[in-house]
Amino acid sequence: MKVAVYDKKGTKKSDLEIKSKIFDVKDKEKLLSEVVVMHLSNARLAQAKTKKRGEVSGGGKKPYRQKGTGRARTGSIRNPIWRGGGNIFGPTGEENHYKMIPKKKKRGALIAALALKKDNIIGLDKFDIKEPKTKESALVLSKLPIQGRVLLVLGEKDDKNMVKKAFGNIKKVDIVFYKDLNAMSVLRAGTLVFAGDSLTEAIKQLEK
Repeated sequence: MKVAVYDKKGTKKSDLEIKSKIFDVKDKEKLLSEVVVMHLSNARLAQAKTKKRGEVSGGGKKPYRQKGTGRARTGSIRNPIWRGGGNIFGPTGEENHYKMIPKKKKRGALIAALALKKDNIIGLDKFDIKEPKTKESALVLSKLPIQGRVLLVLGEKDDKNMVKKAFGNIKKVDIVFYKDLNAMSVLRAGTLVFAGDSLTEAIKQLEK
């Protein structure tokens, strides 16, 4: 597998030869689905909440007398069987949606995601930012052969804060260190841009 490496001006400098077997992985849809569900669940906030009987307003007075009306006796309009009454089994706002899966599955899903996106991977040579200017950063991206959402993968020596300042205001650009790569971020991206030696380092980490 060959990955095209470009400079900041959009000029193709070389082809990086990748001899790893991780890009040959296929048919991992079930695993990828499981990992995506995990990421979505862990990002979910328990915001939904319904009022229980004790939280509904009103109902301080008995709606009608106990006997002689021919209707079922009741003590409050807060009763859940009444329209506008409390909710019995509704969400409380304290639900825990957190999910966990084994590290081996996370690693396998990341490998499967990279294999799925192998035709959308490019390299960026000598990625260094001296001043975090959005205009210049947007110009760099405009000269690269990218499509859709961009995942910019940094090497260990890169200054993530500086890169965030430079690219943070550009829409549809995510920034991550190669050590923090996950299947969800890879699948969301239309193009994966690996800066410097981040691609080779990521492959070494996955092959351990």
